[in-house]
Amino acid sequence: MVKVLLTGATGMLGVYVREALEKTAHEVTLVDRTKFDLANPDAAYDYIMAEKPDAILHLAAETDVDLCERDPQRAGIRNHLATASIAKAAEKCGAWLLYVSTSNVFGNGGTFEHNELDLPAPANYYGRSKFIGEQAVRSYCPLNHLIVRAGWMIGGGRTGDHKFVGKLIQQISNGTTALKAVGDKFGSITRASQLSDFIVWALDSRYVGTLHYASEGTITRFNIAQTIAEIVGKDVSVTAVKSSDFPLSAPRPFSEGMRSIYAPLLTSAPQPGNWRDDLASYVTTFL
Repeated sequence: MVKVLLTGATGMLGVYVREALEKTAHEVTLVDRTKFDLANPDAAYDYIMAEKPDAILHLAAETDVDLCERDPQRAGIRNHLATASIAKAAEKCGAWLLYVSTSNVFGNGGTFEHNELDLPAPANYYGRSKFIGEQAVRSYCPLNHLIVRAGWMIGGGRTGDHKFVGKLIQQISNGTTALKAVGDKFGSITRASQLSDFIVWALDSRYVGTLHYASEGTITRFNIAQTIAEIVGKDVSVTAVKSSDFPLSAPRPFSEGMRSIYAPLLTSAPQPGNWRDDLASYVTTFL
């Protein structure tokens, strides 16, 4: 039996991973948030050394992009220093470490779609803090880690989705007949339930390296909104607007689209599909 330590168990992805792990024989420990705090990297190290897990699934992070921009120290502590402490502890106790990163490590290099061989160039403090967190994992836990970069995460379902997709479906359900969505910023989607299945596969396989896990296709939120309106089957008009119409604290990259050159080689692993199919599969859970 493998002793697995899971951080971020209450987040969108964490809920799916926790449910997926319940179907396995692994001994799963959810971190005690009174003792494990990303704001206190030394305490995170001590907590892991006391638990001595065989594997760590590190999903917790400061993911508020605009808050990270307004408070880069918070981003640095929670996404860099805490991750470094977790990686140090993982190496010390011999644990395999999985770190969930983000497509936001890209976007400032002028490339439209990024694979694992492309060099990160973050456009904001959130992306920088996550990228430096990646570097810490590689430095302190060099031979026993997997970094998974996810795209725009979708999931949570009818009761738990408070992000873009969930809000759009709620607006349509409430009778909205006109929607606006940004059409000049590009990215890729990652369905959280698919990623959770992959994480369990990676845990069992002890896969190592850096991997992009996102549905095929680089798209805009306008494309997502149009597709949702089609799937829901309501008479809803969708208008593409500029990102400048929605001023935010953090600059968003022109494109953080991703594809993987390695995932297709993992023939036994759960694979994402085309973005339209993956989005449609998720949206139908609301209907």
